Amino acid sequence: MVIILAGLQGIPKQLYEAAEIDGAGRWQRFRAVTLPGLRNTLVFVALVTTILSFRLFDQVYILTRGGPDGATSTVMHLAVTTAFAESNVSRAAAMTVVLFVVVLGLTLLQRRLVTQEREIS
Repeated sequence: MVIILAGLQGIPKQLYEAAEIDGAGRWQRFRAVTLPGLRNTLVFVALVTTILSFRLFDQVYILTRGGPDGATSTVMHLAVTTAFAESNVSRAAAMTVVLFVVVLGLTLLQRRLVTQEREIS
């Protein structure tokens, strides 16, 4: 929320004033001024949220320890338990490398989709 607030504060007030003079309503100002002004901020927040969601470990470990029959286990939880509970560090290292490749691929795909959308509009 702090990042989005900073993005909102970075939008020049003159754009809102110009849209108001042109007769734009609140919804039109939001669609034509606010959303394009927040585009880079929203892309950044989406990328960081996606990356952090793959790193989820502590909540799962504290609340359920993987849950009943591994129902709430995540990749990071599985890697950590493989490394420390099962003492299989090499398998856990391979899991984290594969996780890195997946996250990198998703990040590049997300950036490519955003770049294509920006070039179209």
